[in-house]
Amino acid sequence: MLRKVPLIVILGSTGTGKTKLSLELAERFGGEIISADSMQVYANLDIATAKATKEEQSRAKHHLLDVATPAEPFTVVDFRNKALPIIENLLSQSKCPIVVGGTNYYIESLLWDILVSPTAGEDVSSKSPSPQKVAAAANDASALKDNGSTSTSVAAAATNAETVALKSGNLQNTPFIDPAEYSILSSVLLHNHLKMIDPETANRIHPNNKRKIMRSMSSYRP
Repeated sequence: MLRKVPLIVILGSTGTGKTKLSLELAERFGGEIISADSMQVYANLDIATAKATKEEQSRAKHHLLDVATPAEPFTVVDFRNKALPIIENLLSQSKCPIVVGGTNYYIESLLWDILVSPTAGEDVSSKSPSPQKVAAAANDASALKDNGSTSTSVAAAATNAETVALKSGNLQNTPFIDPAEYSILSSVLLHNHLKMIDPETANRIHPNNKRKIMRSMSSYRP
């Protein structure tokens, strides 16, 4: 029994064993898993996003999977507003929250309150990822199935997810941030994101110079 309930965060790119590790920790410490993946929030993209299988989900309770459809907009603010109450509820029950995902800024929105404006979100017209990109990913997954090439193996799912990531503008396994969300994200978060996709440029820009950071990041729009 843990004396002080921790918050565990598992962050990594597709195919690195995050699901396996999260299940082992959940079973060992009696925790529940919170998905922090900007694609796995959408229903019907199980293979395309390497989502935990039904069998894996039966081993530990999972949160924030399939909470939106491709037709629904979903922002980092939506994610944070759904995830924080879940975390607080688990901690109040002395259960260990295990946050798992590959969307850096989703996780950062939970760890550092200053990164996302508490009042932002309602007027953000473009979400991340856009429903169009999610729909395209769903079509890709359907095409794979129709061609008889769909595999339920973890390796195949990881490969498919990486393909979707590249089509979504994810450079070096880094999720694309829609420019419409720049205004609600802090310069620190955006600078960290720029470091991952273009460290040389990031090193020349001060973390507080949001205007230059946004201009540099706009070069990487898909």
